Amino acid sequence: MHNKPMILKKTLTGVVFGLACLGLLAGPDLASDQRHSRSLNFIYDIEGDVKIKRSEWNDYHNANVGDLVNPSDQLLLGTGASAKVRCSNLSVWHLQGDSANRVSDGCPSVILTNPRPNSPRVAPRAPKQRIPYIITPRHTALLNHRPIFRWHPVPGATSYQVSVQDASLTLDWRTKTSKTEIEYPGEPPLQPDSYYLVTVKTDKGYSSDQEQGVDLSFTLLDSQNAESVATAVAQVKQQQLTQEVETLTLAYLYHSYDLKAEAIELLEGLVTEGSQTAAVYQLLGDLYQEVGLSQQGKRLYLQALELAKGTRNLEGQAQAQVGLGQVEDSKTEAIEWLTKAQKNYQKLGYITKVQEVKQWINKFQ
Repeated sequence: MHNKPMILKKTLTGVVFGLACLGLLAGPDLASDQRHSRSLNFIYDIEGDVKIKRSEWNDYHNANVGDLVNPSDQLLLGTGASAKVRCSNLSVWHLQGDSANRVSDGCPSVILTNPRPNSPRVAPRAPKQRIPYIITPRHTALLNHRPIFRWHPVPGATSYQVSVQDASLTLDWRTKTSKTEIEYPGEPPLQPDSYYLVTVKTDKGYSSDQEQGVDLSFTLLDSQNAESVATAVAQVKQQQLTQEVETLTLAYLYHSYDLKAEAIELLEGLVTEGSQTAAVYQLLGDLYQEVGLSQQGKRLYLQALELAKGTRNLEGQAQAQVGLGQVEDSKTEAIEWLTKAQKNYQKLGYITKVQEVKQWINKFQ
């Protein structure tokens, strides 16, 4: 397999979600996208009084649609209450009232390997309006052999020179367009064992490679994993799920295979439709942060925060506040967001998260 190109011959520079639901930003930079294993079980339907207690929490708190649940978490249902959990193996666990249940009792111990929920903090950046920075694909795997490339429309630009290259320049495709998106024709064919970089240059001389500090490469998912995804997608679509549950299940599935672009597209559809699930906005914000579009994630974190406040979801509020702390340009405001997140985790008794957020705050001071 070829090495991931950071430099070519020239410089080429709920339903659930909230993949940050259970994690904080940590680790090296985006280019070294670390992976970790975890079960991806989440609550997608709640009727009546349903509470959750994570292993470190000091008490039960109201469960919310979209909550990710670990095998060690406990769910407590009141009289007449019910809940449904989507398990990692795509099975459904039905829970009925007057019961206390450990998640491991209902969901098989299937572990999926997926990108780290929150990528490490990258210096927040609002690309200058004159730069045709790439919107998609960036820092992602793809299923489509003929992907659509999209970039920021630059005021005053009348044409764009688009190129796609791999590290060895065995593929060097170029075209010119007046539009701000174009479909790759499929020739020369993209290969799963290579990483590619899209570069867009305006007729005024500004180029997407002026955006610094992020991994903008993409690759194709290999045939074996692509087949696994297709099988899982077919299984999900055969189940009689609501549109939101199906869409979010697929977003989780795509993200577990590093198909960030596909996951973003699905979640943007739910946002457009006015989803009221905080975790939808949290996950989408995290995904934008993972691909290096932190400022696009800011509006989503703010929406996730408002929805979490509306349901008195302390964990959801803390997750959104952490996200805002990561994308905030001002160091002072970043510390303020992280301090608020730390206080919410303290209320939950979530000591591990309190300590993690404290480490982030210390880095700013």
